[in-house]
Amino acid sequence: MGHRGGESREQVALFPLMLDELVGSDSLVRVIDAWVGSLQLAKLGFAKAVPQRMGTPPYDPADLLKLYIWGYLDAVRSTRGLERECHRNVECMWLMRRLAPDHKTIANFRRDNAQPLVAVCAAFVQFARAQRLIAGRTVAVDGTKIRAVASRKAVVGRRELESRAKRNAQEIEEYLKLLDSQDAQETAREGGDGGGDVRQALKALETQRDEIQAELQQLASDSATRVRGEEDAQVMHSLHAAPGYNLQTAVESGSHLIVAHEVTSEANDKRQLAPMAQAASQALGQPCIAIADTGYANGEQIAQLQDQGITTYVAVNRSVNNQGGGDLYDRTAFTYDQATDSYCCPAGNLLARKKVSQRDKQVIYAARKEDCGNCGLKANCTNAKRRSVSRHLHEDALEANAQRLAEQPEMMTLRRQTVEHPFDFIKNRVFVNARLLLRGKSGAAAECSLAVLAYNVKRVFNMKGGHWMRAAMQG
Repeated sequence: MGHRGGESREQVALFPLMLDELVGSDSLVRVIDAWVGSLQLAKLGFAKAVPQRMGTPPYDPADLLKLYIWGYLDAVRSTRGLERECHRNVECMWLMRRLAPDHKTIANFRRDNAQPLVAVCAAFVQFARAQRLIAGRTVAVDGTKIRAVASRKAVVGRRELESRAKRNAQEIEEYLKLLDSQDAQETAREGGDGGGDVRQALKALETQRDEIQAELQQLASDSATRVRGEEDAQVMHSLHAAPGYNLQTAVESGSHLIVAHEVTSEANDKRQLAPMAQAASQALGQPCIAIADTGYANGEQIAQLQDQGITTYVAVNRSVNNQGGGDLYDRTAFTYDQATDSYCCPAGNLLARKKVSQRDKQVIYAARKEDCGNCGLKANCTNAKRRSVSRHLHEDALEANAQRLAEQPEMMTLRRQTVEHPFDFIKNRVFVNARLLLRGKSGAAAECSLAVLAYNVKRVFNMKGGHWMRAAMQG
């Protein structure tokens, strides 16, 4: 027997199929079409949402938004790739109604609508809330690093610039000496100018000196590096010292939907707890319960959230007394008296308030030298002349947070189970571990919003199915 044979490529179909027949009734592209069709794009701020009266009609931003959501769900982010899919992918042709914008038009839409794309992502969260898919108020906060467009070659360090400036100054000095020597020789010969090449090289070195000084001035006073061509990006050590951005997310523990996200240039998470918990509370319409790892341990922000009615479960690594091989009394052996704002040591002596360290957000309490000198427990307490103890400016909030976590240690397990899957989808299935395509923080926000939206849409699709989603979106 022979193999199965296909139809002739020149065969004319008497009853050609409609595109609609080639797309399943519960297909995800139908959900995308229904979702975008339910949005009021003009209110969300999309450019060209209102048709022009004169000139060539522009593409409807709704069509381009559908194309991008579909593309990010299928890991097609490049504008040329999206342009190709408009000509050859059946689902894409159905979604676009055979429209095929060029890659420049597609690129301009994403670049010019960064904030509206963020708003669309937030609108889907509100849709999920309205459909009671998000019923809880516990969110896990975490961040991941995304590579920027700029490469490592664009990173300029202060040390490198200072070294280049030093070498440049030495070369200028050598050329000046050479020029003086040649000028003296020409004077002795009475005529001619043999230093033309030296003067030209010297001029080039002086230009280089000015460029180095300009780059040093562009470096922020508290920054050791900058990224040429993408000043918003920051060197991320977890990206092997490549430029990148920090994508922060707050994931609701019941639905595992990302209810809030933010793109920041900060390399660590120390200042991200309060902004993310507040954004999640706003999205949920009520104060949330925020869970985070030790990277978010910030006493000031934990206290701030506590005052706002937001409960935190943050793993905090408190410093311990490692003096004397770790055998000396830890700070927990000292009792704090709020009325007198002082500590009492195990021997019953007083440690009075000495100074405040605004940098470390701590108050230092110290005992008297006389008390420590005559104390029988000194050998177990300190090797110094007197013992000192530090207390965080927001110690009460930190202790309350630690008490809650001690009573419910399973919150850390819940955090891991909640935040890891969204990051896996975004980094491995949407970005495919590649760089961003848009420069700057605004461009990174646009791309990350599309990635978060793609995750949320896919998550709800897996939970409820295409038929349910279309019915809910169509009212």
